[in-house]
Amino acid sequence: MLLIESFIHRTSLSELIARWMIGKIAPGDVMRLKSIINFNGYIARLWIDWFARDLLERFHGVVPVHLPVSTKGQLKDFAISHPRYTTARIEQMRLAYSRFPEDFYRDTPIDGVLYAAAFGDRQEFVGSSRIKRFRRVAEKGSRRIVDFMLDRIRANADLMADERAHSLGIPRDQLITSPEMMAEEFGHAERRILKSIKNGTFRPDPLSLSIPDVAGVKIIVEPPEQERFRELVSRMPGIAITEEESHAGDYNATNFKLMYSLPKKRLLAEPLSDAYLRVLAYRGFDKAEVSRHYQEFIERGEDEVGFEMIVANYQEFLESEIGRSMHEERIQAQRSHRDYNGHLATNIRFLMEFMLSLCRSPWRTDLEEVPVKLWVKYMPDSIERAERKLYFPEEYFYDTADWVWGSATGKG
Repeated sequence: MLLIESFIHRTSLSELIARWMIGKIAPGDVMRLKSIINFNGYIARLWIDWFARDLLERFHGVVPVHLPVSTKGQLKDFAISHPRYTTARIEQMRLAYSRFPEDFYRDTPIDGVLYAAAFGDRQEFVGSSRIKRFRRVAEKGSRRIVDFMLDRIRANADLMADERAHSLGIPRDQLITSPEMMAEEFGHAERRILKSIKNGTFRPDPLSLSIPDVAGVKIIVEPPEQERFRELVSRMPGIAITEEESHAGDYNATNFKLMYSLPKKRLLAEPLSDAYLRVLAYRGFDKAEVSRHYQEFIERGEDEVGFEMIVANYQEFLESEIGRSMHEERIQAQRSHRDYNGHLATNIRFLMEFMLSLCRSPWRTDLEEVPVKLWVKYMPDSIERAERKLYFPEEYFYDTADWVWGSATGKG
């Protein structure tokens, strides 16, 4: 259902998500899902950083400084304090940031790296790389599926309106439909989709929706340098430009979608770090087998990955971080203006959040069933309980009432 282009084994992941959406679970799904998400999270951190440093060295002629960052405040502070140049607008943004830093979402977590180029005795901020965090992957994935489902529901509602017009013997464009009737037809169309999911007759194309930007880079390129930069990228070995789109308005930048030949030999020569081995052990991986499993995962995965590269000048980059098009404000707007928040949309979000929680949890055994069925209505408390069980299964070995009433009734 979802094709995460920055991942290897992405087809297997897409097929697994499509199966879980119709309530079908297969033996081995739990560790299969955990391997795809956790191993890719590690691999993507490596190759996106290697690509960014290689590109920046070719472009600037110096080896870039690279510093890991875990909050947006670290990135914003560095970018502001290591400018390529200044303008009246840049100084206006910097002043606002210094006076009211609490307004700029400084504590927002990021899994990224910032880059600087040293020119003489000064350093200039020249770009950044990042991979989307688990929560953002789940959020974006669910939004893509919801949009797809909404289109299907609307198509079904339109078909119902066509049938009603036909029964009245009038053309569709002459059909007068009250808001109440439209809502009823939409609800009925949603129930049709839910019924087909429940019956297992819903057959979405498992590769129909792609997410191209789980891994991404932002590169600072000034207007006089843009032609040279694009030519450089187009000639880089192992890189293919698959799409290029310019954006103008509050934020002016060029968005590139790239395919990258994965440097598998280099990845295989880079063993899992001790710190990440400890993370994987907590998340349910066998300590004795995980390194071998990781190497086989790389060897058997796709040879190419896709990612997004955004190219903007320094001032426009600051607009996206502390100016008129602040990234966090745009995310908040997306979250608050969903076209569709019905039963199906809510459950899709619940399912994606559960799957990503599973990947971070110590749970490793197969599930008896998919815990979020799209055709069942849930309160958020039910999903919270299912996710908590992944971390504290011992709480659910006995009925909670037995804990409270056992001794009082003589049972304890």
